[in-house]
Amino acid sequence: MTSPSTEREVRRRRRYTPSFKAKIVAACLQGDASIAQIALQHGLNTNLVQTWIRKAKRQSQLPTVPEFVPLPAPAATADSPTPPTSAAAIRIEVPSAHGTITVRWPVAEAAQCAQWMKGLLG
Repeated sequence: MTSPSTEREVRRRRRYTPSFKAKIVAACLQGDASIAQIALQHGLNTNLVQTWIRKAKRQSQLPTVPEFVPLPAPAATADSPTPPTSAAAIRIEVPSAHGTITVRWPVAEAAQCAQWMKGLLG
């Protein structure tokens, strides 16, 4: 009789066809699809499916969100109005039971604003 510690079940790695992977990835990218639920329905590990999605994106098989494209600002002229000073300010609106609280902070001091918000919310 052999002991359980010496018996070893040989597991073979399952292989999936590219068409099957593409079908699963497409299903995961449908509107409100749950990757975990789709993986479970097909007997797959969620992490494996997420890996397939990442690989598909890297291989440009999926449409990607276009990168930010800066647009040129119109050149200021002598007769063009100057932008209001509030355009160079951070504006935070916090609704409360007594009305909306509005905080304006200079953009040049954005780091201090972030620290203030962390302290406020922390």
